Amino acid sequence: MQIPETPPNVTQLDLMKRLAAYGAGEETFFSNHFPLGEAVRQACKDLHSMLASLERTVAPLLDKVTAKEMDTFTSHDRRHALKVAHIMWHIIAPERRSLLTPPEIGLLVASAFIHDLGMFLSDAERESRLAPDSDLWDRLEVSTETRARIEELSKAVLDEKVLVKQQRLIRRQYQAQEALLCVDNRERHATAERYRAICQELRTLHQKDSTNIVNIDSALSFEGDSFLEKLLEICVSHGESADALVRRESRNMSRARFPCDYPVGSTTADLQFVAAALRMADILDFDRERTPSVLFHYFIPGALNPADDRSALEWSKHLAVSNWHIETDEIIFRCRCRNHVVHHGIVQFCDEIAEEISATLATFESAGTRAALFVLPTSVKADIHAEGYTYVPYKFELDDERIYQLLMGGAIYNNPLHAVRELVQNAVDACCLRDALTRLNDPTLTPNSGNRITITYVEPNSTDEYPTLEVRDTGTGMDDWVINRWFLKVGRSFYSSTEFNQFRVQLRKQGLDFAPISEFGIGFLSAFLIADKVEVETAMWEPLRGDTRKRVLEIHGPTRLIRLSVDENTGAARFRGTRVVLTLKRGNTVQAKSPSSWLAVLAYLKQVCVSLPYRLQLRHVSNSGVEEEFIDPAPLKLSLPSSHDADVVRITVDDEDFGIKGEIALLHPSRGQEIEQEAAKEVAARIIDEGNDCFNGRSGRSWDDGTRLIRAGFLVGPVPGLPSTYLTRNGARAIISLDWARRRENRYALTNLSRTELVDQAQISGAISRIWLTWLFEHIDELPEGLMDGFDISRGFVAGNAVWMERFDALEVYRLAANSWHSALMNSKVSAEEITSWESSSGKALPRRAIGRDFHIVLQDLVLPKVCRLQMAEQGSFKLSSPAVGWRETLKNCRDYITNSVSWGSFADYVGSIESYLYYEYPGSDYLNSKHRDRVEAAFNQSEIPELIECLRALADNKQERQIELSNKRLALLRRAQETLGDLEISELFKKWRLDSIPLPKEK
Repeated sequence: MQIPETPPNVTQLDLMKRLAAYGAGEETFFSNHFPLGEAVRQACKDLHSMLASLERTVAPLLDKVTAKEMDTFTSHDRRHALKVAHIMWHIIAPERRSLLTPPEIGLLVASAFIHDLGMFLSDAERESRLAPDSDLWDRLEVSTETRARIEELSKAVLDEKVLVKQQRLIRRQYQAQEALLCVDNRERHATAERYRAICQELRTLHQKDSTNIVNIDSALSFEGDSFLEKLLEICVSHGESADALVRRESRNMSRARFPCDYPVGSTTADLQFVAAALRMADILDFDRERTPSVLFHYFIPGALNPADDRSALEWSKHLAVSNWHIETDEIIFRCRCRNHVVHHGIVQFCDEIAEEISATLATFESAGTRAALFVLPTSVKADIHAEGYTYVPYKFELDDERIYQLLMGGAIYNNPLHAVRELVQNAVDACCLRDALTRLNDPTLTPNSGNRITITYVEPNSTDEYPTLEVRDTGTGMDDWVINRWFLKVGRSFYSSTEFNQFRVQLRKQGLDFAPISEFGIGFLSAFLIADKVEVETAMWEPLRGDTRKRVLEIHGPTRLIRLSVDENTGAARFRGTRVVLTLKRGNTVQAKSPSSWLAVLAYLKQVCVSLPYRLQLRHVSNSGVEEEFIDPAPLKLSLPSSHDADVVRITVDDEDFGIKGEIALLHPSRGQEIEQEAAKEVAARIIDEGNDCFNGRSGRSWDDGTRLIRAGFLVGPVPGLPSTYLTRNGARAIISLDWARRRENRYALTNLSRTELVDQAQISGAISRIWLTWLFEHIDELPEGLMDGFDISRGFVAGNAVWMERFDALEVYRLAANSWHSALMNSKVSAEEITSWESSSGKALPRRAIGRDFHIVLQDLVLPKVCRLQMAEQGSFKLSSPAVGWRETLKNCRDYITNSVSWGSFADYVGSIESYLYYEYPGSDYLNSKHRDRVEAAFNQSEIPELIECLRALADNKQERQIELSNKRLALLRRAQETLGDLEISELFKKWRLDSIPLPKEK
């Protein structure tokens, strides 16, 4: 069957002709062919007239959609509306067409014209949606990379001076923005609020011009009975997943959202049938609003080389389908194409059409013969004539067995007990989702946080050879739709889907949003790390899609067939939620052969489940009976021996910018070892897993040294960005929880697959460093003397990455460094009087360590090169000359020590026995003698001097014992040094040589 040409106006539609025939008394919608009465015929005439008026009212608005932001991607004008209504008629089974009731015809035609009205954006709305502070970026979860590329393109447009190139950049910028707006509008336009706003606007226009603007309320009614609200709900559903067709009413679960016998006037309308017809006819018009993801990728600037750039206009041009028709077994689209990318987009889109049709028709399966309401096969084929190229759909294919071997072999989960955490995470998400749904439907309810998740370990007994581990939750549970669409799809997570994003939009409006923990879609597979057999028992807690049957899946490995049994699950005591039972046959480490013990599981749970939103109930069943205990959410407060409060600096963390909360403690080095030993006893008391590391599965002492980074209540590793120390095992302790609500993505920070480390460690590390260092700056006068003596800090942290520090002047930086430097000096027998004299610019030079990441050295190097000179003596002994007079004022007025940094450079003042040398080789001595600076700089430019030092180090290290390997470039550098500086000496610890006495190898 080939779809004929679309009629030019609404009255020429077959649906409208059928309605006109009812009004004329020529046809009837009764199955027994009973003729229509006069009142019904008149109501049909009125509806026919109103639908024609509706077209005249909304068509100009639809035309504005194409005239504005969607013009390069889609046709949402009156032609699209007519075509959708036209396709509806032809995909409906002939037998069902003859039974269409007037309200059904009204709903079909009106939905074709109303469903895309929300797509229009004014110029002001367009700019608002694309603004940096718009929620578009959060709603679409636009990646940082994509956002950066769009921002770079916008900057390139402003910077480009060549008009032709600028115009091309503008076109690409526009296309990239439109690609985002297409996806944004798809999710935003089909909302009840948007449709109601449009209806209200039409009512206002009708009051101003009742002659030309239809009364939306009377137009969408039959025999005075309005079907407007249900029409709007049908329009909303076309932007949702197909399971929306079988959902229940949110406030009355006993009723279907789209009943098949909804009363309107003296007859009824099958709302599920109408909603299905709309979504299938809509996508069969090749609705470019649903831009294929492969093309969206190419629209974003930078994805193609300039020579391969293909515009959205070309996509629209090449998408001109010559014809399409419906065969018995497949739908065929015929077209021509001149580009392989567009070709692949068409093929991909045909797959999406097939998936949509299959999913929609599947919603009718439970109703038996109702699935025959449409004449649509589920196979969709693209018959494309390629012009100028050969299309070969190369793509990588995954070896399922090998992938499962990688998952199960420790390549991702280095500790098989991570499987337990994955199951608990799934349970937490399911409970959070249920609670959110509950409060969305009834905000007065407060869900209970107790008895929601139970973990039961059953020891082997006379009937069961192996122990079992059960994780039971009272969350949403799963029906057949969820099992097939999400649970059985490895790598596909419901919480990363469009369906969940749409649901989150509703939650945010009510202030009930939550961020799921699960995101990868592979966590359940980890169960086979410790189990050979897994049983899943599940049922929906409420009949969201009219299905509360209990299903039990018996799984004997990830590559095996699954045995499914179904139970009606009726009555007040019916099963709700999900229960996962693992038959434990594997150990809790990769090497272990015996099953994981209860003590190992218990210790792991206590260490990993730190601050969950639900209390965990733990049950151990053995021949001795049942033992129960609980894991309650822990406060974000460090537990340290109270006897050492005076030796601990506690820093409260509550940072809105980075979304982190908790506490950091810095242990005074003089008592740090004692504090650590006492704290370690507390840790050891919690670790009862037979000597294995609960978190990482490694042998030896527990990982938990007192720093815990928590994501969604679960431990994900140590806290990065803390200062370390060589005096104690871990001189800084912290408990930090990551918040999702303040993040741009409205998601938790991403972790690696095994959940043991954040992907972006650098970001959280920088945030933590900034927090504790800022606190120290703000409390300089209150710090215990020598608090930071022995602490290390990364030099990379302050190498241009800590511009925020410039809110504090350079004198404050020195004062903070002095807190630990002075302590170190006095520990090395430097008197307080000597320090005072040095600071008064009259004392002798004071020592400082040559190398290392000492806290005070890193800070000193930021500011003291402005007021001091660096001295070096024999054996790499470094000192700082007393600062210049007025140095405090100089530092007080300096706040650009990061952005305009001044370093010690490549020269130091050589003193003592080495004062005449050109270069003295010792670990950390990366300096030439400043006495010879003028001669060096006369022979070498600034970029060559560091390389010269490298060459001199190589010579000194060699000790003239063998030929050294140098590049021709470095050989040339050394020859020039011998020519200009040959009379000077270089030295290592025990020997010295004149530079021109050292033989150099020949050039290669």
